[in-house]
Amino acid sequence: MKTISRRDLLKILGVGGVAAGLEGAHAQTQQRPGTFTVTLLHSNDSHDHLEPTTITGKDASGADVRAQYGGVARVKTLIDQLKRRSHNPIVLDAGDAFTGTLYGTVYKGLADLAYIEAWGVQAQTLGNHEFDGGPAQLAEYLKNATFPVVSANVDAEADPLLKGMIKPSTILEVDGQRVGVVGVTTPGTPITSSPGPTVKFLDPYETVQKEVDRLRASGVKYVVVLSHLGYDEDVKLAPRLRGVGVIVGGHSHTPLGKYEGFGLPQPEGDYPTVLKDADGKTILVTQVWEWAKLYGSLRVTFDDSGTPVGWFGKVYPVTSAYKDDVRLAATLRAFMVPLETFRKTVVGTAATVLNGDRVDVRKRETNLGNFIADAYLWKTQKDGAVIALMNGGGIRASIPAGQVTNGQTIEVQPFGNTVYLIDLKGSEIKAALENGVSQWDAGAGRFLQVGGMKYTFDLARPVGNRVVDMQIGTPEKGFAPIDPNATYRVVTNNFIAGGGDGFAVLRDAKGERRDTYFPDYTVVNEYFAFVKNADPKVEGRITILNEKK
Repeated sequence: MKTISRRDLLKILGVGGVAAGLEGAHAQTQQRPGTFTVTLLHSNDSHDHLEPTTITGKDASGADVRAQYGGVARVKTLIDQLKRRSHNPIVLDAGDAFTGTLYGTVYKGLADLAYIEAWGVQAQTLGNHEFDGGPAQLAEYLKNATFPVVSANVDAEADPLLKGMIKPSTILEVDGQRVGVVGVTTPGTPITSSPGPTVKFLDPYETVQKEVDRLRASGVKYVVVLSHLGYDEDVKLAPRLRGVGVIVGGHSHTPLGKYEGFGLPQPEGDYPTVLKDADGKTILVTQVWEWAKLYGSLRVTFDDSGTPVGWFGKVYPVTSAYKDDVRLAATLRAFMVPLETFRKTVVGTAATVLNGDRVDVRKRETNLGNFIADAYLWKTQKDGAVIALMNGGGIRASIPAGQVTNGQTIEVQPFGNTVYLIDLKGSEIKAALENGVSQWDAGAGRFLQVGGMKYTFDLARPVGNRVVDMQIGTPEKGFAPIDPNATYRVVTNNFIAGGGDGFAVLRDAKGERRDTYFPDYTVVNEYFAFVKNADPKVEGRITILNEKK
């Protein structure tokens, strides 16, 4: 009889293949005396994507390929399977459930709450986008949640709606042991979202370590940090901490580990990423991309001091192999039905794919960025607008070629922003462009797509002095230099006009300003109807010098 290898046996049992740390102690499957094992099941950055996401393209032979990933009813099925075969499962979510599709626009977080409850999430931290609707929307969500939502560095005690609703941590009782879960939220939230003046975001390290110390002093030996700082920040934070075994992360949409599937991104690190804390002890860092397209399972064995001594990690692509959970699917249909007619209404046609890929719109010119900027200019030409500025972080999805619907344009611009007019000096336009390219390496959302103008920036130059050329389009002379002392009417959105994404220069500008109150997606819809068959090009509006290849 043929001998079955250990690797093949693991595959048959459904626990092999995509794993980290399979050798020695890291493959530990049984709990030794003096140790404690849990399995962390986790998600992050779902962004209102309740339904599966379709990825299209061509395979190596040139044939058309279509694949679907995600769908919260499928995730529920996967979670139930993992719970049945996992040791001491704990279900966690690392934030940014809000903002991304029509579900968020209409239901303002309550559709997200339905699936998070169904998943059995035991603790969640706050992402920056949980504040997109201000304290009132978040307070409604928190009031209805049956699970704790934690963040150690969010101080909302001065806000009348949020006071007392956000705790720094929670303690979960697991197999007779206490597991502490400490939350932390990106301190950049006031720049990227709308928490208002009454919510403060404190230093992540100081607040997390203080709460960890409090938990450890109370006898909690096993501590997990539920982080919405981003993978790079988690990797920086881990070596500074003491007394933490695992950081379960989100915010940066970082894919980690090993997995297979058409159209999935290349991983950007190991799952888990293994580091050393401030005492030289092991600390693990995880994250699972975005939109519930991947799901994470990390089994961790801790010694009696709360330090990981064994781990087994697996990343699951959420495919159609996982059938919809019947009960959650029925709940989702109740949310879907009122939206269907509106969402399916055709607003125009795209002759080509309109690129709203997150990596691209935050670093370079794209045809969708151009199209949105041109739509803003078209809508406000009678008001005298000659330049359009659109933050790349406000573009959240691509649009495939073919008929374009309301649902798609809302997914591209899901924040409920309005089109905003502001008179700027040429020097203020340059300052805005400098802010836009100041965090280019990090792919920050402040990067500006433009209309009615073009600009060049040099990555070899210091931040604040990278923009080396900016020109405005003129009907008589083509492009001409922007005069730093002249005034230009600029159209943008109310978010960055109010200082979002670090645009203090727009917030503080003294020129005439007014909100048109036109919803951004309706302006794009009208422009689709106007142009008939949208076919925008990348045409040299943005030039990058000294980009490392």
